[in-house]
Amino acid sequence: MSTTEQEKTFGPFELTAAHKGEVPSDFIARRRIAAAMQQLSERLIRAEADQSALEDWAGVLESLVEQVGTPERRDTRDANRRMFSGKATSRDIFDMMDFDPVGGLSNPIAPQLVWRNESQDGVEGEICLGLHYQGPPGRVHGGVIAWILDAVLSRAMHAAFKIGVTGTLNIRYMAATPIETPLRCTARIREIDGRKMFIEGAIFDGDTQTVAAEGVFFQPRFGKK
Repeated sequence: MSTTEQEKTFGPFELTAAHKGEVPSDFIARRRIAAAMQQLSERLIRAEADQSALEDWAGVLESLVEQVGTPERRDTRDANRRMFSGKATSRDIFDMMDFDPVGGLSNPIAPQLVWRNESQDGVEGEICLGLHYQGPPGRVHGGVIAWILDAVLSRAMHAAFKIGVTGTLNIRYMAATPIETPLRCTARIREIDGRKMFIEGAIFDGDTQTVAAEGVFFQPRFGKK
């Protein structure tokens, strides 16, 4: 980069667009690690193995834990402050977004929600949840559903160029939500009243709606737009 060329920076309403840019090389490796760990966690639940094999696997994983050690907590407060002043770098964006607990490609526990459509009118994504997210036999755990829908409603807020935090989240379970099945997740802002944003969402199994959600999100005073 020349001395006259400056790195592009981003503000709070550019988060999702910036996160679709070029992926830093270390995050490519982090995403590979996270994907492998997600597959492993699901497969280990399925696996039937003898005691010797289980002991071997445990040893391999314990050795890796030892190699990684105990790093300090990743602190994104400075990146967050830069974002709200319009000075977040691409690196800041990946530090904040790639470890998101829903859809974060570098987060080993994150359910992988793939966004198909995003606009100010609403969002739509697809997700398929494995055995490690099961509650009742063959069904997604209700707490996992709430976890995902909070993220889906939040995404609709960001797609409409709003920022805020969850105040309340109401979930209505209408039918069984199956594991190992492509599910469609939707959300849109229904109403804005002052700082309050009323956002509604849903999960569908094919044409069948299995869950309805409504959240009240609160905009910070500086976040109203």
